[in-house]
Amino acid sequence: MNSTTLKRAALAAGAFALVASLAACSGRGSDTPSATSTTPATTDSTAALPFTRIAIVTPATEADHGWNQVGLKDAGEAAGALGLTLDSYPNVGYDDPQTNIEQAAKKSGVGFVIAHASGFGDAAAKAEAATGVPVLVTDYPSKQVPGKVGVITFSAEQVGYLAGVAAAEATTSKKLGIAISADDVNWYAMAGGFDEGAKSIDPSIGIDVAYISQTGYDDAAGGKKIVQQLIAKGDDVVFGMGDGATEGYISAINDADSAGGSVKYIADIGDVTDLVKNPSELLTSALWNFTPTYEQAIKDIAAGTFAQKPYNLDLANGGMLLQDTPQLTSAIKADIKTASDGIVAGTIKVDQAQTKDQLDAILKK
Repeated sequence: MNSTTLKRAALAAGAFALVASLAACSGRGSDTPSATSTTPATTDSTAALPFTRIAIVTPATEADHGWNQVGLKDAGEAAGALGLTLDSYPNVGYDDPQTNIEQAAKKSGVGFVIAHASGFGDAAAKAEAATGVPVLVTDYPSKQVPGKVGVITFSAEQVGYLAGVAAAEATTSKKLGIAISADDVNWYAMAGGFDEGAKSIDPSIGIDVAYISQTGYDDAAGGKKIVQQLIAKGDDVVFGMGDGATEGYISAINDADSAGGSVKYIADIGDVTDLVKNPSELLTSALWNFTPTYEQAIKDIAAGTFAQKPYNLDLANGGMLLQDTPQLTSAIKADIKTASDGIVAGTIKVDQAQTKDQLDAILKK
């Protein structure tokens, strides 16, 4: 991810992250890929590893404040922690991911490639077969090949539930909005969790959902339009799932603030602090943290145990967490911690929507 170094510190209370610094980051895109290498200081951690470099291939760039931003950042953190050099290949699009993944794998010293898109699954498997370099993909456990192709899965509904708790505590209109950019299993999961979390605080809360399109991940104009529609309905907290569409979501929030409104925003996956006009607009962000999973996958390759089962991001392992902000009062934090503890302990069960129909069923409860 170019050579920007970003740091994130987790609060001890389970579900929060105090984001110390995050640079601007992209959507799920095209153009000619160019590799960027980040070389860390030498550490003893490379001694047990059979390679000196890893690579990450992403569909877009780090400017989305979401999926690509966090994947690139966390790959850099994992490489640095293990004393490895990271080669980044952002913005490769979806036209020929196999060629791009093979290009990354064939560089001398590379022993692991992160193919950071659910749409890269088949291409990643073919690239691994052609190069013999283990690859990590996302979302679909059926793509797993022990020792060769690993898969990251997500309990996104869990962090969505916590975001819903925060939103229910913050709303004054008792009307919440959800903005969804595309037909994405993780967006549906987070949205369903958000609904259940909010209604655990106040069952009478109304929740509106607006969609951009099937593939509107980076449609900023469409994002602004649907958030304006949600605000017009009286929704005073909006949970946005977008990638590049996030800029449009926040533009609508900024406009509402300029007009004297009071609408709060909840982001997803990454940090959007630099986009909000007024810091008080940002209630929190449902952060995803890939760093421990990337590190574990690398260690598993060295140990010969790579891809024996999916690598899941959830609340228990710190893969899902809420960003701490001044807008999260002590009362809100207490409720979020109670919810987080319940989810981790299994006393709170959160439904996982994987389709729009399943999300609709949750919303109608």
